[in-house]
Amino acid sequence: MVSREQSERLAARAPAARHPSPPLGLEGLAINVAAAMHSLRQNVLRSALTILGVVIGAASVITLVALASGAQREVTSQIDGLGANVAIIVPGKMPGEPNYNPVAGGAVSTLTEDDARQLQSLDGVLGVAPLIFVLGAIQHGGKAPPISLPIATTASYLVVRHLKVETGRFFTDSEQDSPVCAIGVAIRDALFPGENPVGQTLTVGGQEYRVVGVVSQRSVSSSILGGKELDAIVYLPLRFARREKASTIVHRIFVEVDSRRPVAPMLERLKSTLIANHGGQDDFSVLTSKELLGMFHKMFRIFAALLIGITSISLIVGGIGIMNIMLVSVTERTREIGIRKTVGARRRDIFVQFLTEAVTLSVLGGLIGVVVAGLACWLTGLYSPLRPEITPLAILEGVGVCVAVGIIFGVLPASQAARKTPVDAMRYE
Repeated sequence: MVSREQSERLAARAPAARHPSPPLGLEGLAINVAAAMHSLRQNVLRSALTILGVVIGAASVITLVALASGAQREVTSQIDGLGANVAIIVPGKMPGEPNYNPVAGGAVSTLTEDDARQLQSLDGVLGVAPLIFVLGAIQHGGKAPPISLPIATTASYLVVRHLKVETGRFFTDSEQDSPVCAIGVAIRDALFPGENPVGQTLTVGGQEYRVVGVVSQRSVSSSILGGKELDAIVYLPLRFARREKASTIVHRIFVEVDSRRPVAPMLERLKSTLIANHGGQDDFSVLTSKELLGMFHKMFRIFAALLIGITSISLIVGGIGIMNIMLVSVTERTREIGIRKTVGARRRDIFVQFLTEAVTLSVLGGLIGVVVAGLACWLTGLYSPLRPEITPLAILEGVGVCVAVGIIFGVLPASQAARKTPVDAMRYE
């Protein structure tokens, strides 16, 4: 038999216990949240360990979304630098295009210098710059840059790619047969620290070249995609770089078209000209900044979804932990449930009380996860080339998922609590 004094003492354990049937609306929600916080304070260590899985899951999801958003922003800014009226012609077909052959990714380029000449003759084409990648180490005075990319092209590359020269000049068409080069600022800083490199020499693949100019910085040096690499280029004259090769194959062709004309018809003219020059073979792709952005955005969405799916496992583990601890809490508070039902609480009131406690646990874990994710992103941006970008949408998504986890994994304990009868609950010892 439970005395009146014992009943009052048990009923006073939490705010909700003093309201057998809390009112609906915000007032009822406030009462249930206060009861949930009171219950969590009863065993702080257990509550902290319970939400640990949710903290890790929420922090992981938000951090990965921030990393993907930051990388996508940087790629977008780099591709936007191409200009809407610049097309890149690459050998082979890209994924999603007709005649795409995934096995032919490493095939030899079918683009030639003759293709570049044919495109240059088209009306509306402002400039064409063929490009080949050159193999060979870059050195000066026994030093080598940490990263480098030697390419061979023509003088029109300066105009088509909108490069600016910081010191000296870019090589001219009349120097196509001369051992001269222009370098990026990263090459200058690595090989000629504190010096003017113009007039000095460096070697590429054992061949000596005289530096005639330094190309201005093209990107933020801390960028992860297209950062230092864009400033670590050595520009060589196309004909001289391949003087010992009989091949006229090129790896890329940059084409700048008149921006005052519709771009789509010009691209079709480029394609039809190349197809005719290739004997009817459609074995290349014409990419613009729009297509490149579409490809990268699709890749980022797939990559982000995959990573979020993997890290969400920790949220599920955290949800299971919440469910387990709530089942324990229901068992421990059986007498409280019986007293509340005896003084007028309905099943719905008990259900809402325990469900609110589960959601409160999950939301607290989510909010702490947001703080942890912010700290992780700050440290990542401070000590790595990555630039995470935490958006309000990412925070809302993270907290929203935590609310969903609390609801999903709190239904079973809340249902068990609501199904207990007053007689059985009062008999529980």
